[in-house]
Amino acid sequence: MIDINTALTLKTELLCKGLYLDEGLIEHYKAQGINIDYGRKGGAGPSGGRYFLLEDGITLTNVVLWDDPKRTDLFLKENKEGYFQVYNEKRNELFSRLKLIRNPRFYSPEFKTSDGIPMKKIALVHGIDCLASTIYQKCVYWGCGEACSFCGIEVSLQNDSTIIEKNAKQMSEVIDAAKKEGRCNHMTLTSGTDETIDKGANRYIELLKGVKKNHPDLPLHIQIEALEDLEYINKLKEAGADTIGIHIEVLEEKLRRDITPGKFHLSYQLFEENWKHAINVFGDNQVSSYVLTGFGEEKTNFLEDVEKLISVGVIPYITPVRSIPGKRKLPLTDCNELLDIYQRSADLMREYGVNPLKSKAGCVRCSGCSAINEAYKAVV
Repeated sequence: MIDINTALTLKTELLCKGLYLDEGLIEHYKAQGINIDYGRKGGAGPSGGRYFLLEDGITLTNVVLWDDPKRTDLFLKENKEGYFQVYNEKRNELFSRLKLIRNPRFYSPEFKTSDGIPMKKIALVHGIDCLASTIYQKCVYWGCGEACSFCGIEVSLQNDSTIIEKNAKQMSEVIDAAKKEGRCNHMTLTSGTDETIDKGANRYIELLKGVKKNHPDLPLHIQIEALEDLEYINKLKEAGADTIGIHIEVLEEKLRRDITPGKFHLSYQLFEENWKHAINVFGDNQVSSYVLTGFGEEKTNFLEDVEKLISVGVIPYITPVRSIPGKRKLPLTDCNELLDIYQRSADLMREYGVNPLKSKAGCVRCSGCSAINEAYKAVV
């Protein structure tokens, strides 16, 4: 059995490097009753991945699967006794053993909402028991040519893998189906930024009320950009949101202008005002912000910026960036650098009294796309 420090190291390397999946092995696995593919190619979060458990049976990892062996030295090999053998091809040695998280049954075409939409187009399971959905699949920044370079939110529409907007009835029906399989103990709701003054908050409010009416005990997480009118944060909490992610994504100002050109007009000060207000409304350890690495940021400056977040009370959900098919190709993150960032960020969270393990819902609770939770557990 691996200990938490080993799990942290393995997970960080997997998040950064991903795995090579030989296309020829897909049918080989299928003959064994294992359906594995390259994962989704769009969406608002990390794309192209599947979820695995490390051999400790606890540590969850969202791993990108490459079809090009030049992208990584970690190769997915034979499945033995329920675990994929992962080899480091450069070193010609076993790297780890991984258990694939199977897709839920409601992904099958016969599972549809009462209005005839395939349930898989409404919501997906992230990790083991986090149901996730983009409630509005368009973004104002895509429309004006200022989309974030890491985002594939409208790629999903182009691939016909989702619909533009979901409603509370559809969502509640998929929640019912996912709960029957034990795949929905909390939920993440995200959205593209709307053109309206509320930036999509009112769209959230309507859906939150409907979902909470049907599933009052289901913890809900929402994600939104910084709002000029902080009163919407109060309204989102009142409507049923349990946790909130106010995502800045890129901390360094020069990089933020380049990577998130549309959102760059929102000042860091506005984000900080939002975070502070949200903590007052949602409580300690219920406010997070996605923070991406891998853009060439200087580590010392990056950690100073992370400390600013933590000192306010925000959980920094630090994640290595992934390229989106058909969009700008982004570099791979150095796993040793990221491991150090995770460890030092965990120290800072302990110092400032921020605990990601107490998050009620969403990305932080799921923890598949970041090793920040494992780093926190490893701090003595």
